[in-house]
Amino acid sequence: MEKSKTQGKGAAKSTVVEAFHFTPSRRAVLAGLFPILAVIAGLLYAVPMPGTVGETGFPFDDAYTALTFARNLLEHGAYSFHAGVPATSGVTAPLQVFLLAAIGIFAQGVRASFAIGIVSFAVVTGLTFLLGLRLFRDREWIAAVAALLVALSPHMASAAVSGLPTLPFTALVLASAYFYFARRSMLFFLFAGLALWTHPAALVFFLAAIVHLLYSHLAVKQENKPSFEGERPVTGRATAIGGILYLLLVAGYGIFNYVLSGSFFVNPVGAKLTYYANATTAFAREVWGFYSHSWEAALVLFAIFALMMITVDIVRRRHVPLLMSAAFVVGMIAAYGLIFPIILDNHVLLPTLPFFTLLGVWGLWRAFALMAEALPLPFIRTLSRTVVTIIAGAAVVIALSDWMAYRDAHFRSVRLVLDRQVAAGRWIAENTFEDARIATHLPGAVSYYGRRPVFDITGKLTPSVIDHMGNLEELVAEFRSNRVTHIAARRDEFEVVNANPLFTSDPSQPGVMEVFLYTSGQTHLMSQAASALNVEAARLMGQKRWRDAEAVLQRSFKEDPYSCRTSTLYGLTILQLGDTANARVYLEQAVSLHDQYAPAMVPLADILVKQHRVDDGIRLLERALEINPESFQARSSLRSAMQIKRTDSLEAKGVHSYTFTR
Repeated sequence: MEKSKTQGKGAAKSTVVEAFHFTPSRRAVLAGLFPILAVIAGLLYAVPMPGTVGETGFPFDDAYTALTFARNLLEHGAYSFHAGVPATSGVTAPLQVFLLAAIGIFAQGVRASFAIGIVSFAVVTGLTFLLGLRLFRDREWIAAVAALLVALSPHMASAAVSGLPTLPFTALVLASAYFYFARRSMLFFLFAGLALWTHPAALVFFLAAIVHLLYSHLAVKQENKPSFEGERPVTGRATAIGGILYLLLVAGYGIFNYVLSGSFFVNPVGAKLTYYANATTAFAREVWGFYSHSWEAALVLFAIFALMMITVDIVRRRHVPLLMSAAFVVGMIAAYGLIFPIILDNHVLLPTLPFFTLLGVWGLWRAFALMAEALPLPFIRTLSRTVVTIIAGAAVVIALSDWMAYRDAHFRSVRLVLDRQVAAGRWIAENTFEDARIATHLPGAVSYYGRRPVFDITGKLTPSVIDHMGNLEELVAEFRSNRVTHIAARRDEFEVVNANPLFTSDPSQPGVMEVFLYTSGQTHLMSQAASALNVEAARLMGQKRWRDAEAVLQRSFKEDPYSCRTSTLYGLTILQLGDTANARVYLEQAVSLHDQYAPAMVPLADILVKQHRVDDGIRLLERALEINPESFQARSSLRSAMQIKRTDSLEAKGVHSYTFTR
């Protein structure tokens, strides 16, 4: 190693930090080691999954959508969700579909998706290291630490086997960034264009790269510009060819989507913006939660410090190698915050994680380097190195300690999807005719395993729905015009009432999945607002806060007055408040809306028995047991009613029962 008096030409001075360079052989070893670690991490998810979970699968329903498109492309040569259904741009990543179809010649389904994800993870870790070498020429250890953290990241390993295009997108963005700094302009443009075919957020990265380019050429003082002596020159010809190639890829992406769905972007973009338009979320808190969870917590403050130092360097017009990384991280947060301020899962911001890590490790070094400069004492230099090593080591230890917990959580999510959406899809395949059409807001697994055309309530696969979101009457009209025969939905997200489900997933698990036969004019789709109010009322009822529950249910009636579930909840609530007469009215209303709704029949029968209409109560309880033979409450109420009837019969004959006491 050699002493370094400066961080680089024109950069902030550092008289206490030694330059650190790996030998060429060590660079080569590390460049291979980090991808190997990523492959091992991915396999540690994929290989034990069948034995631990029961079978391979994904923790997200959307992951099955790309598989369905790829299967249809292979089997029927059409870019559509089902044979005979018009083609549509219903997948966020068309490139992922094409890759799955290509790999499908050798391996199809979940395994093909795992292969793409694990290979992408390996590429991400390798490119994080190589990009770090380009950015930190005198402190190559930063590149190694960042790559190690990415390789050990539980987030990244989980994403590798999630079935989503997150890691392919991240790999393409990193490849583009690497070739930018390697001065290979044609490859920079190529990978930036391909990244757009995996996610629209590629435009944010390209904008970050343009910001870096313009700043470096127009704002940096001449004396602060780095020397590229001995490096590959950037030719105007290569840049022009690359730019044309990028424009062709962007134009091809837009034309592809416009022909299929009438818009520049893929369907899911407009559909999600509309579907979640009225959703509220603590966006800033969720962003902070992502960057401060697990090992990222050890670096988040240093990443913020790095952003502050980059700002200072920009004001002073210095060379800022990390500007592109900073602009991409900040740009992604800003883009989602302004356009789509909802963090549905960790995968939204995951592509920024390698760049965040580079920022965080550099910020860690810069903070203690400045401290050592401010206090030029020998022990301060040693202390700074020690603290930097401890914090970086702590991040590694935290990543390793969280790894198994993340994998267990991933396996639980896979199991839930298998038990809900996948089970519903398999039921549909076995119990419906081939011309059945399934309306659902979870089209991935339902269509992949059900092999039936779907009507996507969220609009990602059925663009005509987008204009009718929030209007139940128009949605019902769409059901009729599209000849919907069944509805498959999670009860907590899209509630169907006034009909009994043909299939129900385990009710003891969250997010109960149900499949209903759809009968126009009878099967009722609940207002989402009313459904949410009912959930809140049920929570209050569980706490015996009957007055509060009554008020919430009255609001629910205003949103949607035609739900047997709302009528039942309200009847039970006012029954607890002593209003038996009106409780009976609302429970009878529930039964009139849905004449096979056992949850309303049982309390209604109990009221009838108490009002000496024992025979009517018994008949109602017997019907409830026919509908739901497993109902303990119905069986118990029926025993009590039968006992009352026997007692009344004996007393009518003059036979009395006595209780003797001593």
